[in-house]
Amino acid sequence: MPFPLSLLLSLPLHDVGSLPLVVLPLFIELAVLARGVYTRKPTDIVLAAVAVLCLLVSLWAIVEALTPSGGVYWGGLFSAAAGGFLTFLVVVDAIVGIAVRARVTE
Repeated sequence: MPFPLSLLLSLPLHDVGSLPLVVLPLFIELAVLARGVYTRKPTDIVLAAVAVLCLLVSLWAIVEALTPSGGVYWGGLFSAAAGGFLTFLVVVDAIVGIAVRARVTE
């Protein structure tokens, strides 16, 4: 017998909110920003500049979460998207760095 979707929607689930959608990208953005300030390599500085923009999105999400208002809360989703974009850039930078180092040692 197929599992009805209406039963799944009526199950009581613990609401964790959108805290992980804001906090995890915030940690990534702060780490990339700190790396850009500490290492001073051109790539790290560019990633830090992108991290500042992503940090503004995360801070907006925090302010939106703390301000009671009606409607849909989009801050967590936008914060996760900005953090995901920054994570993608950092991973691509790491892969390119490994490929360049492997090519130089040959």
